[in-house]
Amino acid sequence: MGSYRYRARDISGRLIEGVLNAEESHELASKLQDLGLLLIDFKESKGGDSGPTYLGRVKRREVILFTVHLATSVEAGVSVVQAISDYAAETENKQFKGILEDIERQILAGTTMSMALEKHPKAFGELYSAVISTGEASGNLDKVLNDLVVFLEWQEELNGQVKQAAIYPAFLGAMILGVVALMMVFTVPKFVTILHSFNVQLPAPTRFLIALSSFFMNYWWFFIFSPVILIVIYKLSRRTADGRFFWDKLKLKLPLFGKLFQKIVLSRFAHYFSMLFSSGIGVLELFTIIQRVVANEVVRRMIGRVSERVERGSSIFDALAKEKLVPSLVLRMISVGEKTGSMDNSLKKVSQYYDREVPLTIRKMFAVFEPLMIIFMGGVVLFIALSIFLPIYRLTSTIGMQK
Repeated sequence: MGSYRYRARDISGRLIEGVLNAEESHELASKLQDLGLLLIDFKESKGGDSGPTYLGRVKRREVILFTVHLATSVEAGVSVVQAISDYAAETENKQFKGILEDIERQILAGTTMSMALEKHPKAFGELYSAVISTGEASGNLDKVLNDLVVFLEWQEELNGQVKQAAIYPAFLGAMILGVVALMMVFTVPKFVTILHSFNVQLPAPTRFLIALSSFFMNYWWFFIFSPVILIVIYKLSRRTADGRFFWDKLKLKLPLFGKLFQKIVLSRFAHYFSMLFSSGIGVLELFTIIQRVVANEVVRRMIGRVSERVERGSSIFDALAKEKLVPSLVLRMISVGEKTGSMDNSLKKVSQYYDREVPLTIRKMFAVFEPLMIIFMGGVVLFIALSIFLPIYRLTSTIGMQK
């Protein structure tokens, strides 16, 4: 079988180029006609019909815009190939353009869209291609595309909320460390020189402050390299399943932040579950997909245990009820869904519950965290001030008594 690079026109007269395998030129024309394309010219190609494979990542916002375009086009009766071709022509992202052109070539060569998407896992992901596959099989591609749009927009919004929750504490913490470092390096040594010149006995807080300042001055490199070393250790340890489990479990148990992290991972699990279940994917296959795409190792192992129980004949409710991570309210919703046969609605309610809970938890966390950080910063500054002024006060009292 030969490979042909062709140029053809679709029903609207748009010029389309691609590569297709065929025995002879008349078979090439016949295959293109089946795809709704009219062959204009062709030449033999040395390569196959799969086209290049682009493995680079693309921004989530780009994928969302593409999915919105695809959903709107399919609903309007435009073919998938045409919709992909239109977006590829309009996008300014060269990486994404190459990916879409490759997907278009594969579809024209007879590959399903979901199989073409699977060749670009870093751009679309396993969950995306799995949902598209169920849409193709059921004939409800327009519905699953609209569901994907909602899911991807939720994912983008959640990531924004997570960044907001992380940036603010990091900024305040950096400010506090910066202020303390400046005082240790520049302010405290000047006062220490003055105090030593008077040969006065220093109180314990002042001696501690001087020792701390001396440590800052002599071992400044420690405070620069220790965060780098910790990051390297963190990255290396996360390459193993046990390392990921340790860090992910630690995150869920952190004071103040632990509850937020728990709700975020459960929110993602609920949305993955709802999205895949409503697409018509079987429960066991659904758990397998979620287990591969979920980021938290604690939740991944939980899903593995739940999947095993369901496979042995347990209900979803009973399988989840044995896990301490899942709140009772969520379990009740799933139980009602199983008993009434309206699992779709129950899962959507669970997702909506977390959509409200995550922003609410972030607001509550800020309401508690901000004053705590201010109190902590005030305490640090007060300690430094007292450590400096206590010996000065003692010195002035001694001079006053001598008079």
